[in-house]
Amino acid sequence: MKPPRRQRLRPHGSLLIEVSAALALTSALALIIMRASLLAISGNQWTIMQTLTDACLSRESALANRLPFADLTASQSAWPDVAVDPVPELTVTLGRVAGGQAMQGTLRRFRTAEVASNAETPLTVWRLHSVLSYRIGSQEYLKSRSTLRLQ
Repeated sequence: MKPPRRQRLRPHGSLLIEVSAALALTSALALIIMRASLLAISGNQWTIMQTLTDACLSRESALANRLPFADLTASQSAWPDVAVDPVPELTVTLGRVAGGQAMQGTLRRFRTAEVASNAETPLTVWRLHSVLSYRIGSQEYLKSRSTLRLQ
């Protein structure tokens, strides 16, 4: 006669515990990776904003260099004399960031008269200023460029 067969004791529900622990570990790892990638992207966004603002001010410098003196000293000049006129504000689009959102900034242009040190040759010297203000989140930033023009 054969001895009776022993049944193995299998713990019920251990598979559920193992799957739950693996899912929790995977979720924690996914959150850590997501946070690291968001930190990496935020540095790129800062670089993108600096590139956009530098491009806008480079355009301003180029425009200031090629502006004829007749247009510079006219009453409706793009760079009004700060001693005479109030400084107008112009809203400009700096570019588009990821997601297609347009970045706006405020541009102020004005000119100041500079003193020529050589009295023998009459020189008209103007410094053309372009000041750009823009926001990133709750912070406001200013960048400026100035161009010296001689006549």
